[in-house]
Amino acid sequence: MKWLAIIAVTVMLGGCQGRQEENAEVAFQVDAEPVPKEKEEVEEVISNAPPKSAEQKLVKNGRIEFETDDADKTRQTILASVKANGGYIGRDDEERNSSDMSYTMVVHVPTARFEKFVSSATKDVAEFRHRSISTEDVTARYVDTESRIKTKKEIEIRYRALLGKATKVKEILEIEEQLGEIRTDIEAMEAQFKQLNNDVEYATLEIVFFKPIYTSNPFMSELADAFGDGLDNLRGFAVVLVAVWPFVLLAIGVVAMFNWWKKKRKRVSKQEGAELS
Repeated sequence: MKWLAIIAVTVMLGGCQGRQEENAEVAFQVDAEPVPKEKEEVEEVISNAPPKSAEQKLVKNGRIEFETDDADKTRQTILASVKANGGYIGRDDEERNSSDMSYTMVVHVPTARFEKFVSSATKDVAEFRHRSISTEDVTARYVDTESRIKTKKEIEIRYRALLGKATKVKEILEIEEQLGEIRTDIEAMEAQFKQLNNDVEYATLEIVFFKPIYTSNPFMSELADAFGDGLDNLRGFAVVLVAVWPFVLLAIGVVAMFNWWKKKRKRVSKQEGAELS
């Protein structure tokens, strides 16, 4: 009977343990709900989706040269066209010589309105001395710079998190030094990226136009040019003379010594001749 009691107790304990394990397994299954099939499909679609292609980034530049009979009218036409197309003037120069008046204007206009601007600004031009327009694809450089800025900023965030956890002075100084270098890199790349964005957004056109100067007496014009050249040559000679003044003084001293020696020899010769006579 004693052995039967022991066996009965053992069986009861084993049954209780089995029910506890079963209940624990059921509780785990309840807590860890399976991921819905729709969510798995969405995640799979996102992970397998091809990367979105970057928008093409183009930088457009150009240069035109032409002759005009009315420089003021041409300039006003260009300025009006710049204003109408939302652009701005980067440079406006004027130069005069004996044969013509030369004007140089560097204009920046939105790339999308570049062709319209060129057409309206040069509507009265009959013939171009020079005309060239170039387009550069900077998409790869644009994407690369943007990606590098993003990566640097993520690294900066991680370093700031480390700085907040650092307790030793040495660790704090090292992290702050790294943060300073990262911030400098970010600012430099952001400046480059800003300039690149501006170059993409605004096309640049250099406009050079000439107005001939007609004179009734070509000889007087040539004489005036020759007089100006003579003044330039005289100025250049004076500059050279000032630059070599020590050698000029040395030459004068040598000549003076030679003349003194020559006169002395002449006096000695006369004295010797008088004594002999």
